[in-house]
Amino acid sequence: MAASVTDNRSDTAFYYVSSPFDIAYRNSASASPVGPHSHNAVEFYLTLTDLPDVLLNDTVLAVPAGTLLIIPAFCVHQLYHEAGTVYERYILTIRDKWLSTLLCENRSEYAYLHDSSHPLVIFPEDTKKEELLRYFDGLLSHEDPASTKALISLLQLFDLIHSIKKEKKDLINKEALPISASQKKVNDIISYLTEHLRDNPTITELAGHYYLNPDYLARLFKKHMHISLGHYIMLQKISAAESLLREGMTVTEVQEYLNYSSYSYFFRTFQKITGISPSRYRSLSIDYN
Repeated sequence: MAASVTDNRSDTAFYYVSSPFDIAYRNSASASPVGPHSHNAVEFYLTLTDLPDVLLNDTVLAVPAGTLLIIPAFCVHQLYHEAGTVYERYILTIRDKWLSTLLCENRSEYAYLHDSSHPLVIFPEDTKKEELLRYFDGLLSHEDPASTKALISLLQLFDLIHSIKKEKKDLINKEALPISASQKKVNDIISYLTEHLRDNPTITELAGHYYLNPDYLARLFKKHMHISLGHYIMLQKISAAESLLREGMTVTEVQEYLNYSSYSYFFRTFQKITGISPSRYRSLSIDYN
């Protein structure tokens, strides 16, 4: 199961998956949906409910029921937002480090599973959807997830997902995704923020760049992201900090690289969002990979 390094707030969080893999079926409403987050596991998410505003790394899009999402480890994402709304979905998480060992000699063929900047959105045909449901249900039926039979079922499901991905590779580019005009504008803003994150852009500067009224830009962003623009910028900076710490930068180097005004401010902000200090996160990064 996934264990969060934060409490139950809707801030960005990093979730540590300790078991090799976990499978779940949910048909329930959430009192407080999880905000933008990432984890050290590849997530295969089959939604059976329409999702109007899904965040996958730097893209917001509408995801219809029956869509399979393949979300690499450390990819920031948020899949649903409305408290009290029933969402039906299957969720398979496979710890990234364990998966790398499992794939062994076939790592290059499965490189897409480790590219956090490129989550995949796949629309299986009806016959494939039915097959996916059977495989998910079959894996769920095992009482002991550590048994040999459960592992065989996992590999069979994984092979099916991989075959669907290869068949549908023409439908996983941004041009084929269901993105509205207003979502496209938000995605443009996200891309701009990603490129200029170290510059600490303000809402006024963003509005001027896109020739928009600042209040309108703020409302448009919150409509699709469900968090304020200022809060999102803070979350993106912490996500970038996590990535840099995993790559081996020191805490001071990250603080200076991301242009935080002081070490103490960066330290407090990082701990507030992730639930642990940046130094502890860095020391644990070997387990997160």
